[in-house]
Amino acid sequence: MPQPLVTGISPREGCPGIKITIRGDHFGNDEKDFIGLKICGDDCRSSAIWINSKKITAYTGSGQGKGDVIVTTRSGGVGSCNVGFYGRVEQAGPLQEVAVWIQEDAVNLFGLNASKAPAILPGSGDSTGAAADNVNVTPAEELYDMFPNSSTDITQSNFNPYYYLLAHKSNATFDELRKNLEHLKVKQSHNEGASTTLVKNNIASFMEAVDIMKDIRRLCAEDRKKNVLEPVIKLTEEIANIAHSMYDTDLERKDYSDTIRNALNVIQRYKFIFHLPQSIERSVKREEYEKVINDLIRARAAFETVGSKVFKNIQREVDQQVQNLRTLFRQRLTEFPSSLEDQKLFIRYLYSLDPRGDPAWDCINNEKNSLVDVLKSCVMDSKHLQQQPNDMKYYHDATALVDQACDVLTTAFPDFWNLTQLYLKKKLYPAERSDENDRAYPHKSPEFLVLTKDIIQTFINVVRLNLLSKLNRDIDSGHEGDEQYLNSEEIMTREAYQRVKTLPHCVQNCRLCVLHLISLEIQADFKKELQQLMFDLRLECFGVLMDHACIEVARLYSQETWDLERDEQLGSHTKLPNLFHDMVLKKLTIVHEHVLAVNLAKGERRFFEDKEGTKQAAIAVYRLLGDFGTVFQTLVKECSTAINTSSTQNGFIDGVSNVGGSSDTGNTSAPLDSSLTKTLKLVIILNNFSYTRKYILPRLKTSFVNYGFRGMDKVFNETDVIYDKIDEQIIDTIQTEYIKPFLNKLETRMYAGRFDWATHSKVIGVKDYVKHIILDLARIHAEVYSISGLLVYNVLSKILNILVNELSKLYKCISQFSKHGGMQACLDIIALQECLGKCMETTTSTKLKEIITFIPDATEYIKSKTLSDMLNAFLKQMQAYLLAFRDVQNTSSQ
Repeated sequence: MPQPLVTGISPREGCPGIKITIRGDHFGNDEKDFIGLKICGDDCRSSAIWINSKKITAYTGSGQGKGDVIVTTRSGGVGSCNVGFYGRVEQAGPLQEVAVWIQEDAVNLFGLNASKAPAILPGSGDSTGAAADNVNVTPAEELYDMFPNSSTDITQSNFNPYYYLLAHKSNATFDELRKNLEHLKVKQSHNEGASTTLVKNNIASFMEAVDIMKDIRRLCAEDRKKNVLEPVIKLTEEIANIAHSMYDTDLERKDYSDTIRNALNVIQRYKFIFHLPQSIERSVKREEYEKVINDLIRARAAFETVGSKVFKNIQREVDQQVQNLRTLFRQRLTEFPSSLEDQKLFIRYLYSLDPRGDPAWDCINNEKNSLVDVLKSCVMDSKHLQQQPNDMKYYHDATALVDQACDVLTTAFPDFWNLTQLYLKKKLYPAERSDENDRAYPHKSPEFLVLTKDIIQTFINVVRLNLLSKLNRDIDSGHEGDEQYLNSEEIMTREAYQRVKTLPHCVQNCRLCVLHLISLEIQADFKKELQQLMFDLRLECFGVLMDHACIEVARLYSQETWDLERDEQLGSHTKLPNLFHDMVLKKLTIVHEHVLAVNLAKGERRFFEDKEGTKQAAIAVYRLLGDFGTVFQTLVKECSTAINTSSTQNGFIDGVSNVGGSSDTGNTSAPLDSSLTKTLKLVIILNNFSYTRKYILPRLKTSFVNYGFRGMDKVFNETDVIYDKIDEQIIDTIQTEYIKPFLNKLETRMYAGRFDWATHSKVIGVKDYVKHIILDLARIHAEVYSISGLLVYNVLSKILNILVNELSKLYKCISQFSKHGGMQACLDIIALQECLGKCMETTTSTKLKEIITFIPDATEYIKSKTLSDMLNAFLKQMQAYLLAFRDVQNTSSQ
């Protein structure tokens, strides 16, 4: 039997215990088949009555909120529900009496029910006395949204008639509504005796309430008999008397304490003078300098008003302590680094001790000298500077020192600058010293500029000496012997790897330091020098990053795995071109982060607005592309010099072998897959090169332009010239590898069986050497086509050019032709022309036709029917092989 399905509920909301009617399908064959009912998650089976398979009545449980009504039967299992029931807590409305205790919170008590869900009291049903109209009613969810905070229960304070009519009477006529109104009036008259009925039905609850009220009355009567108020009044009077007594005592004690306090204040005033030296010593040890200064100011006034000899002795001792304090404060001012707040504090202390001095300017000079000394200590010593570039530790130490200089300057210079600005703005001393300040400050401003210039120039020199000076020396300066010179390339590689690890990070630290200094609004000349330093560092960082990129690109040949990927347009290629593309993009991202990205608001120059930057960028891109071209040359060289380990026995493939290992060149070489022949690898290299030129280079050009590189058209045009030469080298190597065994057997096959052109007596068909040529070229076609069909014409045309030249030499060496020998030669040449004409260049085809002119009476032979028949027979015989050459197209111009 299908699962039970609930399709209708009436009513659809109410309080716990309300009777509802459930309609639907498949509620069981009989009452025994009906085994379960859950309303809003509560089990209500015990109160349910099975009417028929489509109707059940039940009383709701204590579930609150919206939930499903699920019917369970033995035959159908747990059912489903298309509608829901909304349960809520019972409330006593203004027109309804209940016999249970209702929680009278503020919301219910004052009629502030803000519940969004509509509610109908249990048993209220349809207040109009008519059946609910459940046909084409507005969905409950939409009514909730239309009438928030409203109810369809007429007994509730938030009852909304529009809500009620739309929910229950949306299809009723005016006559029906009029009848329902009459019904309500009759029902109201019948409810006049409802109170008596309510009391009878709930007599137990009312009797309990009466008993409670009797107990309350009895307890109140007992309290009145015991006269509880008189003890309380008496106790209150006693407490008041005690309080007045305590207050009077406190007043007497206060008067006595004031007398003693006044006496102690007088004693304490003189005691401060007697204990002043000990107090100063104790405060100095605790570094409570503020207390010391305050005590000295107080004592100074006392010493001026009191002329006692005892006080003068104390004053001499205090003066010695003041001198010691001046020395201590000056020492604290010379500490480096020191915060601005500490400097201002000790300047104020010194001024308080000696208003005639100028401790602020002394602090400024000392801060400048300390800062310059620390910066100078960040320069590599002379012995280390003379070491060779192959000392990799140099770069690590140099960048560490520059980072240290940047940290020191970023930390200390702002305090120095702010201290000087406060000094020049006359904010370090009290206002009463303004006259003296006005006379002293005019000559300080130029001196301040000199101090600032010394600090900034020292920092610039430190950075240049550590990061830029070593690069201007020739790499072979100081080399000892030729062996060290021969390893210079390896040394430069190690140097590039070491610098690329340290320089970008160091440049970023320098940039942050310079931007921090510029933000202090220093003079324009200082800003210009710092910005020039940063541009030089960015330029150097750009060169280091690009040098490292060139080295990485030049070593890409070692990552060639010969794993092929298929491209719909260019055929099969390896991952090498895409590795190059990804590597360049990664380097570009790093270059942009450390070099190209600028803060224009801080005055940084765009890298490519400088001619030198544009020039270096163009050179670097040219080198980068050229080094990748060198990768292909290296792979071609390794394939060409690889040791042959196996070979086939057919035609040209006799000289083409599988590679069993890498070449012994002393360098790390690309892994050579032993399953690929040498010529196949050369064809893969050629197709990789074509893929690079057609797809990779345009993408890279777009990326360079997007990053702001200039002059890329010229760079890529010059690169095309180099790549054209490399392309010719690769094709020449391929044709050499293919044609070498080919040419070695051409003459032998032509004169096989002691053939002689002068004595040949019978022409029976095309000679075998022509068939060998076609078969061998078909094999070449198959191998090249397996990689890319676009390469077939380029490879075959070059091979045929050499082949025709060799045939021309052989035919020129023939001194005499017999009649049949001449016809045989014409037949062979015409057969080659017919079979391989589409694979030949125009010059090659012309040269092949010129060979016929060496044969006497060639025109007569060509016109003969015998030759034509034998040619047609040969073409038909070789048709299966000639299919390979039928669709060969010239792609050199594409």
